[in-house]
Amino acid sequence: MIVNRHDQNQLPPTMTIYLRKAEAAPAASSSSSSEPIAQPSSSRTNLSKAQPPTADERVVHIDMANKHSSHILEFFMAETRAVPLQPTNEEIAEMQALETLRKNAEVDRERVRLLRLEKKKEEDMLKRARAAGGMAEQEEA
Repeated sequence: MIVNRHDQNQLPPTMTIYLRKAEAAPAASSSSSSEPIAQPSSSRTNLSKAQPPTADERVVHIDMANKHSSHILEFFMAETRAVPLQPTNEEIAEMQALETLRKNAEVDRERVRLLRLEKKKEEDMLKRARAAGGMAEQEEA
């Protein structure tokens, strides 16, 4: 994946996807197709240009202007004929464990917030008491 960012807002935001055609199976391996193609890295200044598609690739362009991510995903899934994967039992267990951690973290954050609030109240009370005591000491003098 190559991500190019630029500050030219007049250009529409576009996702370009290169897909190998189904008939270009790995069995038909030539010396040129078995070598990996060098891919430029991403760029913040629109300097990394994607390579032109090879003969065994088809290109899908997705216009992302004023579209919600869910609509972009739907179009992506339809155009690429992608199939969503279902999580494995191990992944489900991991997601449940993470959700438990998140809930525990919320409880802990609230407990710490209350402790800090109580400590601040005590500090404010001590500050007022010292200020009041200081006033009484000044009156005696």
